[in-house]
Amino acid sequence: MRRRSGAAALCLAFAGAAGALEYPVRQLTRDLVQEGFPCWSPDGAQILFSRTPQDPDSPLMGLWLISPLGGEPRQLTRVIGEHPDWSPDGSLIVFDGDYGNCLQVVAAAGGEPLRLLPPGVALAKGGKPKWSPDGHAIAFRADDTVWIYEPATAGLTAAFCEEGSLPIPGCWSRDGRSLYIVVRELESTRSAIWLVGADGEGGLPLLAEPDAVLRSPALSPDGKLLAFVRCEGRNCDLWVMPAAGGNRSVQLTADLASDDAPSWSPDGSTIAFASDRGGSGDIWLVEPNIPEILAALAAQ
Repeated sequence: MRRRSGAAALCLAFAGAAGALEYPVRQLTRDLVQEGFPCWSPDGAQILFSRTPQDPDSPLMGLWLISPLGGEPRQLTRVIGEHPDWSPDGSLIVFDGDYGNCLQVVAAAGGEPLRLLPPGVALAKGGKPKWSPDGHAIAFRADDTVWIYEPATAGLTAAFCEEGSLPIPGCWSRDGRSLYIVVRELESTRSAIWLVGADGEGGLPLLAEPDAVLRSPALSPDGKLLAFVRCEGRNCDLWVMPAAGGNRSVQLTADLASDDAPSWSPDGSTIAFASDRGGSGDIWLVEPNIPEILAALAAQ
């Protein structure tokens, strides 16, 4: 991995031509407890999400599962869990535990979470772990670096760091060779979405905006589109751009509340996201018209 100078890339402002394609949304959970970080199971049958009550001893604390059709959620863990991600085979779930101070893993069938913290690497405020497509590695953030950890061998590789910035892993490319990450300047709110090699070589800024915060890139199952969150002040909405970049994007949601943490269904038809548009943090669904989105992007 090469340490890069931050001045060149983040000062480039790719102000993508923006078109709004709003679609109906459906509320999936309804609870006064703060809910967030939805993540589809690989088979599409369940959506994993976190509940974070104000009372840390609340029985509602932990990771929960719900059918995308609705119904009563089922509790998976009773410890605080944020940024959960399923292993590709659906057997394990990795997440930020202990208020972001460690990585933990739990069987998707339930059980006691286990601490998964590489020796010599300390976490703070969450590692945002992401499984590789082959299930052999986990990308996560610690301090100013995105790391690749292989649980089977305890191998640890530095994949990306950018001087004067905070890199945050968003998702892997479908072939597992690259990572989509958010690079955020430490001295301002400027942020950019980068595509970088998982081996630490190369790096390409795909989208950067000087007056907005970008976060949570999520790749569509076919690898063609990248959903992400764009925030201006406290208002955050879902947007979509070509996964290859190209200075183009379209808006999927438009609400005065905050929409966050998009997660594609395995068939690519639906995006789960967290939103407080219902008065509290809940999980919502939106079904974008993919052909319409591709046509709108091609027209820009």
